[in-house]
Amino acid sequence: MAKVTNMRERVHQPFRDSLIRTPGWYRGEVTPQTELFTRAGKPEGETNLKSGSVLPSDQSMVILVLRVLLHFVAPVARSADKLTTSVGRNGDYFITAANEGAAVKEMAGSVPADYHDVMRLYAQASEQLLWNFGAGEKVSLRSMPSSYFPWGGSLCGDVGGTTDLVYFTNGSPDHAGVLRLGRAVTLPPRQNVSCSASIAQLPSINSGTFGTAQQDRVMTDLLSNLNVADGMAKTIAICFDGLFSRDVQ
Repeated sequence: MAKVTNMRERVHQPFRDSLIRTPGWYRGEVTPQTELFTRAGKPEGETNLKSGSVLPSDQSMVILVLRVLLHFVAPVARSADKLTTSVGRNGDYFITAANEGAAVKEMAGSVPADYHDVMRLYAQASEQLLWNFGAGEKVSLRSMPSSYFPWGGSLCGDVGGTTDLVYFTNGSPDHAGVLRLGRAVTLPPRQNVSCSASIAQLPSINSGTFGTAQQDRVMTDLLSNLNVADGMAKTIAICFDGLFSRDVQ
């Protein structure tokens, strides 16, 4: 369909990209410094900005809101004594004698995550993960932790008592709980999105004394806990939200 010359429409359209999106059964590749919105053709689950670093077709945008999604869910083990019955708990994993060696090797000295790991990862991602955002070479917002960017809308949080049901998200489950920018960020046509995530880990002084390391995993380090194969579903994504100007067809 041909576009209408010299006419554009403005719509509300968020764009997102993921730092990590994994079920947790393989080791991750998150690095201490990651540039987002750079790679074209990523799958829909990771991003909805398919062109990667720029808006499509010479479009422009006025960015009004930034959001960061933190979503971590621990795996559930199937009960060994219930496997042969019709009422067994249907979990995410079951380590048997046949797959134990391969599972232990993949987990590299760790174990499947539980609710303690979930709470640790939420706390570490909120404080250690720092974001920079802007347009082109100009960073409008620099070195701010994830706790500064509530997602606004999603699951909220629950602790399941004696069960292993634990989940939380960054912010209340409504669209009032978002970061509204004090000054809008303008993204002109053919201008790159500037977005990076850096991990500022806690100092590791006396880590050997208190035994915080588990082989190549350091329990106080967000990077180690994101990349470990512990079965925890991990999703961290950033979204810029505002008024998207596009051609009229």
